[in-house]
Amino acid sequence: MSDKKTIFQIFASATWGGGEQFVADLSRRLMADDRRVVFVARRSRSIAEHTAGIGAPLRRLPLKGAFDLFSAVRLARLMIRYRPDVVHVHHFKDAFTALYARALSRLFGVRPRIVLTRHLVRPGKGGWLHRWMYRRLDRVAFVSELARRTFFSSVSSLDRTRTTVIPNSSPATRTEGQVSDLRSVYGIAADVPVLLFCGRLVPEKGCDVLLRACARMGEGRRFALFFAGTAADAGYLAALRAQAVGLPSGMRVEFLGFVQHVGALLAQADVCVQPSVVAEAGSLTVIEAMQAGCAVVASDNGSQPEYVEAGHTGLLVPPGDEEALADALARLMDDAELRRTMGEAARRRFDEEFSYERFYAKYLALYDE
Repeated sequence: MSDKKTIFQIFASATWGGGEQFVADLSRRLMADDRRVVFVARRSRSIAEHTAGIGAPLRRLPLKGAFDLFSAVRLARLMIRYRPDVVHVHHFKDAFTALYARALSRLFGVRPRIVLTRHLVRPGKGGWLHRWMYRRLDRVAFVSELARRTFFSSVSSLDRTRTTVIPNSSPATRTEGQVSDLRSVYGIAADVPVLLFCGRLVPEKGCDVLLRACARMGEGRRFALFFAGTAADAGYLAALRAQAVGLPSGMRVEFLGFVQHVGALLAQADVCVQPSVVAEAGSLTVIEAMQAGCAVVASDNGSQPEYVEAGHTGLLVPPGDEEALADALARLMDDAELRRTMGEAARRRFDEEFSYERFYAKYLALYDE
C-alpha cells in the first residue's frame, strides 16, 4: 500500500439521493487531493452506476445494522487490507458496523477514526446500545444547527464537544455539466418564466402540493414547470401527471426524469421550487440553486431558514400551504427584477458562507485531527 491517506465512505442507502450525491462529490474532491477513497455499500445497481466513473473501488456488504456481525467481520477484513485512516459513515446503523470492525482490526494495528455525518432532522435514540455507540464515535457532523438541536432533544450520552455543524455545499463541477437547453428543446418563449423542481418525486417533497398551488393561480398565467427527478412509486408519478394535465392551458409541465448535472439545469431556471412537507436537514437542491444564482421558493420547515434568507435570497412558505406557495410563485413570476436581485444575493451568500472549499476544509479538519 502507498502512503496516501485512505478514507472509507459507507453509503447509507441502496438508492441514489442527496446523501449519496454528497458522498460522491466529497470523494471526488478527496481523490483530487491525492487521497485514496474506498466505497462500501449494499448490493445496488444504482450505487454502482453512479460511482462507476469516480475511480474508487466499490466493495459490497449486507450492512443490515447493529446486529449484523457478518458485515462487521467483512469490513474488518477490508480495513486490514486497505488500512484506512478514516471511516466516514452516513447513518447511525452503519456506525455500529464500523465500530465493531475497528475493534476487530485493532488486533492487526489498524484503528481508523470513525466520523459520522447526520443528514436527517430526527431525535436521537437513547437505548443502551446506541449510548455505547455514541461514546465511541470520534466526531459527528450535523448538516444544520436544527439537525443537531433536534438530535440532542432526546440524547445526552453523546459528548457535544465531539460534534460540529457543517452545512451542505456543492462543488463547481455540479454547474459545469452539459444539459439540454430547456427553452430551445421545449419551445419556451423568452418571456415565459421557467420553474424547476429537483429531487425525488415522492409525497414528502410536496410535488402534489406544488401542482395544486399552480392550479390555484387560475387561467391567464403562463409558465413552464419542470420536474427533474425520479419516482419510486409509479402510481404517485401517474397521479402527478394527471394533475399536470388538468392545469390551465398556459401552464406547461414536463417530467425530465433523472438529470445528472442539476446545477447546470438550475442556471436556466427563473425560480427553484422546493415545497417539502417534511423537515429537511439541509436541502442540497437549495444550495445548488444558490450556487447557480437562482431565486428559491421553499418551505420554511426544517433547516431551510438556515440556508434561505427570507425576502433576500428567496421566499419561504409554510409546508403544505398551497395558497401561500401559489402567492410566492406568482410574486416572483410577476417581477423579473426581484428574481434577478434575489438570485444575485443567493449567489453572493453561497460564495461567502457555503462555498465548497469551506465545506471541504471543515471535513479535512475532522479527518486529520
